[in-house]
Amino acid sequence: MDAVLFCAMGSRVEGLMVKVTVLMGVYNTPLGMLDEAIDSILEQTFSDFEFLIVDDGSEDPAIQTYLTKRLHEDGRVRIASEPHRGLTASLNRGLSLARGEFIARQDADDWSAPDRLERQIAHFERSSEDVLCGSNAWTHQQNGRTLWKTNLPRTHEALLAALPHGNPFVHGSAMFRRDAVLGLGGYREAFRCSQDYDLFWRLTELYGAANLSASLYHYRYTSGSISAGKATEQLKAHNAIRNLAAVRARGGTEDPAAALAHAEAELNSSSGIFRALLKQADHVMLAGDYTKAASSYFRLATTQPANSLAWKKIARLGVFRTMPFLREACFR
Repeated sequence: MDAVLFCAMGSRVEGLMVKVTVLMGVYNTPLGMLDEAIDSILEQTFSDFEFLIVDDGSEDPAIQTYLTKRLHEDGRVRIASEPHRGLTASLNRGLSLARGEFIARQDADDWSAPDRLERQIAHFERSSEDVLCGSNAWTHQQNGRTLWKTNLPRTHEALLAALPHGNPFVHGSAMFRRDAVLGLGGYREAFRCSQDYDLFWRLTELYGAANLSASLYHYRYTSGSISAGKATEQLKAHNAIRNLAAVRARGGTEDPAAALAHAEAELNSSSGIFRALLKQADHVMLAGDYTKAASSYFRLATTQPANSLAWKKIARLGVFRTMPFLREACFR
């Protein structure tokens, strides 16, 4: 394992257990967004938690300076700094350092409602068989402008039915029992993205899971968070994760590396890359970078002029940009 610098000067007494570990990975996050995310946790109505922040080798030295400042300001904050290895490895490192019975995820460019932790712990107290609890979320553009609320499946049965079609959980909103996740080996590091989709599917197959109807999380679309390469990687990961679920259903032996290799071959031999790039442009549009989104749509439309999908998305961009009251309808 890579050596890390673990700072706990301002934290509670070492070894003391807490109810919840809030786990957040940081990599080159703008300081304004990071400040909003951290404040939203430190202002929670529920108090029995530690806030474990894993800095995944951020290149801007101002981030480490800022995190050290927050460490000394609040005794619930713990910081682990390590070389850049990606979110999946950072989260597994956090799981190994966490002292909480429950892990609450938080993304560094989003923020949580003040009563989020309180309401999720209350759910686990009512539903002891559940190991995973997410919530609905408000979605926002990059500048914080509100878009709409999600309408996610809520019950265990509805979640199981939804999983083959996509991830029915907002990763940053999730709280789960640490022991159950460790029992499954944590996040699978073969997946550099969509690691939550894989983990939450495996958890939901074995244990109870739920989404709270309340929107307790605020998810921010950012134009730089999904590159063309990452969009393709996400589609490949989703296909591999579905294939692994099918293997489990047959009682077979899972091989994530082989599933990813097979998914890559499928992606390269179909229209998968075109669809991945369209998804990237959708994300950029939702972030509010309309010029960049339009450029992407037009470039894709001209590469496959007979494919009507890109042209339809160009028309949708016009509606989305000029008629805000129809924005949610464009995506329902």
